[in-house]
Amino acid sequence: MFWSEDQTPEEFQAPENVVDLSFKVSCKQIKLDHAWALTDALCDLVPWFKEEDQAAIHHIYIPQSGNGWMRSDDFEDELIHLSRRTRLKIRIPHHKLEDLQLISGKTISIDGNALTFGQSELHLLSTMTTIVARHVHIPGTDDDEELFLQTAQKQINALGIQVRKMLCGKSHQLKTPSGIIKTRSLMISDISPEESIRLQEYGIGQYYNYGCGVFIPQKGITAVNSTE
Repeated sequence: MFWSEDQTPEEFQAPENVVDLSFKVSCKQIKLDHAWALTDALCDLVPWFKEEDQAAIHHIYIPQSGNGWMRSDDFEDELIHLSRRTRLKIRIPHHKLEDLQLISGKTISIDGNALTFGQSELHLLSTMTTIVARHVHIPGTDDDEELFLQTAQKQINALGIQVRKMLCGKSHQLKTPSGIIKTRSLMISDISPEESIRLQEYGIGQYYNYGCGVFIPQKGITAVNSTE
C-alpha cells in the first residue's frame, strides 16, 4: 500500500535579489511629470544607475483626492506639493544597496526644485499576486490597446510567467528629452507569489530606469483606472 498526503506548502518568502530602498525626502514641491529629471539628477550621485537593468525609480505619487488637488491638462509644468511624510522609493539589485544608501544627506536639483535624501528603509518586494504598473511604455502600441496587451503578454511570458488576468488602464503622457511618450497602466492578477516577484524584479517595456514598467502591489483596480 502506498499513501501520500498533500503537504501544506511553506509560505513563500520574498528573496533579496532586488529590493526597494525607501528614502525620507525634504522637498517642498516637484513637477508632476518628474520621471526624467529625477532619474537624470539621481545619476549625478550614482552614475551606475542607468547601467543596472534592474534599477528603477518609483514615481512620486499623490492621489488626486488628497488635499483637494486635481490634475490639470497642463501636465508638463504642474507642480505637486510634498509633505514631510512623502517618501521616494528606488528599486535596485541587492549588490548595489550599500552604494545607494550613501546618498542620504545629499541634495539634487529636479527642474530647479531641491530634494534632499534623508534616512532610508529597506523593503523586500511584495508577494501579493495582484500587481500594477502605473506607467508602461511599449513602442508601436500607443493607439492600439489590443496590441499593447498582446505585446505585454509576450514580454511577460518571456520571463516564464503565464498571464491569467491582465487589465489595461487609461493612457498617460510623459515628457522626455526626445519628446512626449505615451504610457498605459497595467494590472496583472492571479499569478503566483514567485511570478509576482519575478515580474517586479524585471518589469516590462522601455524606460525601466525612469520608472516605466515598475510593478507594485495592488489590492483592487483603482490604480489601473486612475487618472493620476
